[in-house]
Amino acid sequence: MSALKNLAEKIVPSKNTALRNHPDAIAFTSIVPVVTKEDCLAHMSNQHIKSIILKNGDIQNRRTNVKAIMTSWWMHKNETIFAELCTQAIELAEKNGPHKIGMETSECWGAVYKEGDFTQTHDHWPNIWSWVYNVESCSECSPLKFQTQYHTHEIPPKEGNMILFPAWILHSVPTHTCKHDRIVVAGNIKTK
Repeated sequence: MSALKNLAEKIVPSKNTALRNHPDAIAFTSIVPVVTKEDCLAHMSNQHIKSIILKNGDIQNRRTNVKAIMTSWWMHKNETIFAELCTQAIELAEKNGPHKIGMETSECWGAVYKEGDFTQTHDHWPNIWSWVYNVESCSECSPLKFQTQYHTHEIPPKEGNMILFPAWILHSVPTHTCKHDRIVVAGNIKTK
């Protein structure tokens, strides 16, 4: 057995490799910018988005943190209305960011949550901003849930609203319990 192979077999990857879990990490209490923009698109546009997502179907096969129907990561490259949502998200990020920097979309996808579907807790580092646009939902649908060491905050979905948040913050969607679908478009923003 080669020395390199022997060394490789001894390496055990850490379960908690994120910087926030580093043994020298210091916990801070801070205010996190989470911004909501109402009525991004007209209702008819939501029906169009829904039809595109349903037509594309489940490309990811639940292999991501989203344990629901999920399209490809690149919807903004193939569908004009998804590109428009990305433009609105970047404009919202520019308006609410602390510094003027060049930004662009890194990914954009659609998701359909059926009863029992959910999203595992995760972040989108190294992107700088993430966002969710609510296409179809009700006030009883599962919220977008943010978690820090000291606080949990939930934002219930509202059709037509976009929620922008720092990409490094942990977030999830609890198990969807409504009988109807919860449909969203989500994306990430990176620096140019």
